[in-house]
Amino acid sequence: MGTWNASVTGNDTAQDLRMEYSAAFFYYDIPTALIKIDEYVRKNISDESDPEEWCNYVYSLADFMWKKGILTDAVQVKVIEMIDSGFGLELWEEAGVKTLTLRKKKLSEFKTKLLSPMPAKKKIKPNTYIERIFNDGDLIAVQLQTVGKPYTEKSEKEISDEEFSAYDGKYVLLQLITCRSSWTSSIVPEVKDYWAHFILFDGVYDSVPSDVNITDLKLAQIHERPITSQFFCESSMYYFKKRNYVVIGSFPEHTIHNKSHNEACMIWGINYEWSNPDSKILAAMGKDTVCEEFVGSVDDLRDICRYANRYSRHDYNLSREENESKYLSEEKIISLRLNGVKALGGTLLKVSFGRTIGVISILENQIDNFYIEGSYQRNGFGTELLRYALSYVGNDAYIDVPSDNIVLLHICEKLGMHTIAEGNSTLIRMIKSSLET
Repeated sequence: MGTWNASVTGNDTAQDLRMEYSAAFFYYDIPTALIKIDEYVRKNISDESDPEEWCNYVYSLADFMWKKGILTDAVQVKVIEMIDSGFGLELWEEAGVKTLTLRKKKLSEFKTKLLSPMPAKKKIKPNTYIERIFNDGDLIAVQLQTVGKPYTEKSEKEISDEEFSAYDGKYVLLQLITCRSSWTSSIVPEVKDYWAHFILFDGVYDSVPSDVNITDLKLAQIHERPITSQFFCESSMYYFKKRNYVVIGSFPEHTIHNKSHNEACMIWGINYEWSNPDSKILAAMGKDTVCEEFVGSVDDLRDICRYANRYSRHDYNLSREENESKYLSEEKIISLRLNGVKALGGTLLKVSFGRTIGVISILENQIDNFYIEGSYQRNGFGTELLRYALSYVGNDAYIDVPSDNIVLLHICEKLGMHTIAEGNSTLIRMIKSSLET
């Protein structure tokens, strides 16, 4: 195990055992906890035949118990004897006189602390969420609390601060999928760190709805990769009581479970200037994928194209300045191409999801200038926009795809387009046609 300083807790063993100490003394009385801890350490870590690890264990145990005001005479005497006898100092001697001297100093200070009056006895509880809240399938209404908070998700959906504040006291609906444990104590298997896994439904209610048909509820769309309707949060009733929760009913037979666990994290206890759960919830509401003509100016598309063009394209062989110069040069060309389409009477189409997130151009039968903002890529929006463009143009619509753009080639093939020519070594022409090629 690793040791990073000469203190009695400056090692991996002491840090790893700290959670186990909390679980044992939380669940058992002191004599039983000490027996359980000792049995676990002897079976899984070490015994007296390994002085380094045995010291790490015994000293860290005594330190934990003293700080919690529960140090027993037996543990205190055992530790004092180990310190006075020089038990385990051989390995410190090998590290040199300076390190050995420092270790002896730390042990002397530790001995003095153990012989001093203990702090008052403290309540011991693992730093985990040990309760499993609600029942699987429960449909729950929780209250939004937006007053005094900023709306932090403007990049996902536009809501003014006034509108955001007006949602205070209204309700949204969640369904518990399950509570799963992220950690289980090795000494006390009954003590786990639970996290609640929910589905978020679309819709905001002025009061708790009394008549809900869960099969009619629409899923909310939380901005993650991929877009999801599921999130996990602290498994603690404290946050739900604070939000005046109401269990509307239990519908375990109508529970949607994403087995890949692609869900968002919605921490109720976080309320920062840049992030809060109420903003995330409201940004996920009322978002549908809409494809239509774009009627704004090319300048309005600048940020979309810029974010799409730069996404995951940083060249680490270039300096920051060189990358920025490359991007600006490319984006100038993109702007000229979009302006050219408009000048020649072409059409710009867009895909929206709460706001405009992608664009594509049509000039006669050619589809071009296909950009989806990076954080929305690989969520199906590109496929929907290209499908819409193909239906807009009809048969003989074509798009020249860079040969190294495997994702776009796959989308074209999925939509039934065919390769008809390779214009050069870098472009592949894909066409929509009623005739097989």
